[in-house]
Amino acid sequence: MTAETSATATTRFAPAGEASMLLPATVACGVFMTSLDQNVVVTALPGIGESLARPPSQLGLLITVYVASLIISMPVGGWAADRFGLRNVYCFALLVFATASALCGLSGDLWTLVASRALQGFGGALMGTLGQIVILSSFPRDRTLKINMYISLAGQSGPLVGPLVGGALTTYVSWRWIFFINVPFALTAALLAASLFPTTTKPVRTSFDFPGFLLVGIGMALLVFGMDSLAARDATGGIVAGELGLAIAILAVAAFYCLRARNPLLDLNLLRIRTFRISFLTGGGLDTIGLSSVVFLLPLMFQLGFGMSAVQAGSLTFVAAIGSLLMRFFMPRVLNRFGFRRVLIFNTPVAACLVAGFAFMQESAPTSIVLAYIFVFGMFRSVQWASTGNLSYSDIAPEQLSRFSALYYILWQLAVAISVGLAAALLSLLAGGGHASINDFRILFIIEGLITLCALFAYLKLTPQDGAHVSGHGAPVSTE
Repeated sequence: MTAETSATATTRFAPAGEASMLLPATVACGVFMTSLDQNVVVTALPGIGESLARPPSQLGLLITVYVASLIISMPVGGWAADRFGLRNVYCFALLVFATASALCGLSGDLWTLVASRALQGFGGALMGTLGQIVILSSFPRDRTLKINMYISLAGQSGPLVGPLVGGALTTYVSWRWIFFINVPFALTAALLAASLFPTTTKPVRTSFDFPGFLLVGIGMALLVFGMDSLAARDATGGIVAGELGLAIAILAVAAFYCLRARNPLLDLNLLRIRTFRISFLTGGGLDTIGLSSVVFLLPLMFQLGFGMSAVQAGSLTFVAAIGSLLMRFFMPRVLNRFGFRRVLIFNTPVAACLVAGFAFMQESAPTSIVLAYIFVFGMFRSVQWASTGNLSYSDIAPEQLSRFSALYYILWQLAVAISVGLAAALLSLLAGGGHASINDFRILFIIEGLITLCALFAYLKLTPQDGAHVSGHGAPVSTE
């Protein structure tokens, strides 16, 4: 299907039946659990180490293996939904997540816990990719914008409450309960999904693309671990360069294969759809790299440059997430009033200036000014990501949803991994392999601001009509 026919099909698309609003709540529950478990372990690591008689330095694998499993497993979701049915696979994912969470809580040694975390990541990956398909296939496109905004609140709440929940349960009960607590929520969500999720889609009997899965999985795993080594700076340059070089080579072969395979695990032909390509590759990829770097660089600058403690730095950067959450409530009206093109053309330079503006932040600045600036940055970052995320599916036809979702999440995780790894590498280069100074951070924030600004050239290619059937631009805003 071409981009033109895809767009036409999408604008006419509307589900036959009226879906219950409990359906988005069920999807939001899965998104929240997946996001929470990426962050809940951080504050529990000392307690886990003490219980398993392992030093904290050996427990970083519990975080990395979960993220790696998420990324490697994401392409499987689209194929499984087509092959076995959306409802069946989503319920299976929830049961896998519940089982893996219980196994994590029962683990008596590190490697059992690592294996259980990998299984947990597999279930979380299926929930993440399939949840988006459920929403887009159950509601007309003029309603998905507002629904996705509220679901995204669940995803962004994970980083906010994860460390708090992990610390509280570890301190007052046991670290094992940060995993056990998932079980009743996952089982309840599975029961709701079994009764609410659509069953109209007929399974498509296509064989599993095992060569594509191996190529994409190995390439992404090497990339994640290579970028993680860059960020941690605890590996030699040769090893890191080898990991990244091999990852790029394997992913290039994977891309070549996917473009020519009959039923590839990742359908790269979707990038021929202009709005998807602009919102998530030529434009969205660049601004994701620039904006995501702030999450990595700002706490480091506060600690290494300004001499703050980890608690002080965390309490300051925390307000960016609050600004991002609050802005999500206003985004449906903003996009309805101005449309995707005008919002992105206005917001991209502002977001880029805010990223570069961190270079001029002074240690002597009043705390209230610093908090206000970070809060505003969080708001404009939210505008950027909410706009590109919802524009990305605007011209995707119903029969392309499962393949779109898999590619969407892979590209997002790829951009975030590149963002952190690139920022770490540049910081190390500027510091000459030693301790980074405040001036090193200032230079790097300006570079990241310029990277973000480059996305504007892609957004200028949008038209005022792009995504109008999603944003409702030119029509009265929905009050549902």
